Amino acid sequence: MTPMINRKPCRPLVRTLLLATLVLSQLLPLGAVGGAVAQGSQMPSLPDQPVTLPELITLLRRSVGRNLTEADLAAHLSRIGIAFDPNPEAIKRLRANGAHQHLLNTLRRHGEQLVNAGGKVVPIGPPPVDRFLEETRTAVRDYLDELPDFICQQVVERYYDFESRGAWDKADVLTYELTYNRRRESYKPINAVGRPVTRALEQTGGAYSTGDFASGLASLFDPETRTRFKPAGKDRLGNRATALYDFTVDQEFSKLSVTAEGARTIIVGYSGTIWVDEETHQVLRIDQAVDQLPAGYPVTNSESSVDYDTIKLRGLEVDFLLPIRAEFIIADRRQRRYFRNLLYFKFYRKFETDIRIVDDPPDSPPNRR
Repeated sequence: MTPMINRKPCRPLVRTLLLATLVLSQLLPLGAVGGAVAQGSQMPSLPDQPVTLPELITLLRRSVGRNLTEADLAAHLSRIGIAFDPNPEAIKRLRANGAHQHLLNTLRRHGEQLVNAGGKVVPIGPPPVDRFLEETRTAVRDYLDELPDFICQQVVERYYDFESRGAWDKADVLTYELTYNRRRESYKPINAVGRPVTRALEQTGGAYSTGDFASGLASLFDPETRTRFKPAGKDRLGNRATALYDFTVDQEFSKLSVTAEGARTIIVGYSGTIWVDEETHQVLRIDQAVDQLPAGYPVTNSESSVDYDTIKLRGLEVDFLLPIRAEFIIADRRQRRYFRNLLYFKFYRKFETDIRIVDDPPDSPPNRR
């Protein structure tokens, strides 16, 4: 089975109703896969008691990518637990050693369980107003309202792992001209002489994603989503100082759906982290993963990451915050099927149309004899 990720485009308004969809279909794997499932190497011996932070870092460095996937590691930790506090500093160290959002969410849930088991007093009543977060909400709203129409090139590198090693084999590369016009996206295949033909997205037979420009932010900060934000420390992205916020969207208010062929469509909750520029209050990165999919569902893991940066839009000569890179990982861990897409966005330019709107021509003068 190969997956399709489809984040439907939405109008960037606060009350826009967003339905993002992940589809796991029965389409044949890509030519490089050939439909065969290789026999994976033996899984390493894992600790049989709660894991310490140094032990987890060692597993990330030495086992993940050789004979262990992060999804398997997260499932193991869910059973045996952890022996450390997953505070912002610990999470930062784990990210630096390659941990992705699904694994980090597993650790966060364990941290919450430890707090609850310790009988920590939880304040009653509305939380105090977070001024920085409120200014970020305003910056996001302004960003969505001012996002111009544009064209860029989207390059999609697709990978797979059918051996549960955590290492990725490259499948193919797809290139598209992406047009963002009137709050909607369209994709036109770009083909070059001597390279494999790029087909339309819906005909590729593999994983793909759309709607990465406005829909993620619009949904996350939509009041109807009731996203819960929690400060999660500081970090740097390049030369920018950022404030981190963990977030959780409950299934009850989520607009994220998951569909698998032969299975019903379900609405799912999700959790993750955002990086916010401390100076401009712009969101520079979003990491998120789907929470607790039902047992027996054909999808066990779904996570994504989108990086934004300030880009000068050619034709307008104005800087805009636009995506530059995205990553999607989806899997059926029980079937040992893992898929990964890396997306790169480049050559941004102003969208221009050849259609001109003119006033009605004046009435023709009467014929004179």
